[in-house]
Formats: sequence, structure tokens, C-alpha cells
Amino acid sequence: YTVRFANPSGADSAASQVRISTLLDGDLSVRSFRLGDIKVGGVTIHVPQDRASFKGDFDLRNSLGFIVRVSAGVDPDSRVATWLLQAIDPDTGEVLRDPVRGLLPPDANGKASGGFASYTLRALDTATTGANITAAARVFFDATPPIVSAAVSHTLDAAPPVTTLTVASNGNNAAGQPTYKLNWKA
Repeated sequence: YTVRFANPSGADSAASQVRISTLLDGDLSVRSFRLGDIKVGGVTIHVPQDRASFKGDFDLRNSLGFIVRVSAGVDPDSRVATWLLQAIDPDTGEVLRDPVRGLLPPDANGKASGGFASYTLRALDTATTGANITAAARVFFDATPPIVSAAVSHTLDAAPPVTTLTVASNGNNAAGQPTYKLNWKA
């Protein structure tokens, strides 16, 4: 799954903090949750493979003037996956409070920049064919009310395919070689 987000249209300042949360469907295995890459503005963060949680600071003082702090993971009890992305002031160690510099600054034309957070997981072994798996996310920019994404739904096909082969003899051909009729149903 990929949760895409953008600083709300009309935003006249950069976001200092982005929080994303999603409740994992009950037919999905919370233990199989794995983080994927994260992008915020022009910065792509490659999360190490096979991680259910990740924390890190990325020093971007030379290019952006701040540190990007990432904290992401899943709470297996509540089944909520959360990403917290913050622009940190390198002088104070606090969340940056600057309308011009930040995670998602508007471009020169006033268009807001965006990003994404991605993850993977598997269905539960007990999930049945036909189960409806739904995903939606909430995205918070700084202290604003959340923006709720549209829900995405998939129908689970949990059964392996079945193929039936039947073979019947057609006797011998003119050269005396055996021939067969093969019926294949998938």
C-alpha cells in the first residue's frame, strides 16, 4: 500500500510535522507488516528492508537547513500503523517553526509539495476467499485537523488455483503411435 499526501491546497507555509495513521484490516496479519520507502517533499528515505518499525534522523542541514526525523511502525495490539515525519531545528533540537522552511513548502507558484509512505503486509492464514480488505489513512499536518483518504477495498482470493487434467486414449495413429485426448480445465 502507498499513502500519498500533499500540504493542503491553499497552504501558505511549509509543514513542520506530518503524521500518518492507518488502521490495519482485521483480515490482514499485523505481524507481517513491513515498512517501505517514505518520501516527503524532495527527500526520499529508504527504509531498511524487513522492518516493522524504524526511527532515524537525517541531517539535511547543507541542502534544506534542518534535520528530518522519522519514526514509523505498527502497534500490534491496536493494529494502527503510524508515521511521524518532523523537520527539526538543528540549533534547538525542537520541531522547526518556520513558514518558509519545512517538510512540504509551497513552490514558487504556490503549489504544495507532497510525499508518500508505503508498506506491505499479508492476509491472515485464516482469512477466507471473498473477504473484503479495506484500507484508509488519516494525515495530520502540524496541528490541523486530519485529512481522511478515500478507502481502498480489495476482495481476497485465498484459495490456490485448481487445475484438472483428464487424459483419454484415442488409440493409435496411422503410423501406429499412440495418441491421446487431453482436457485441461483451470
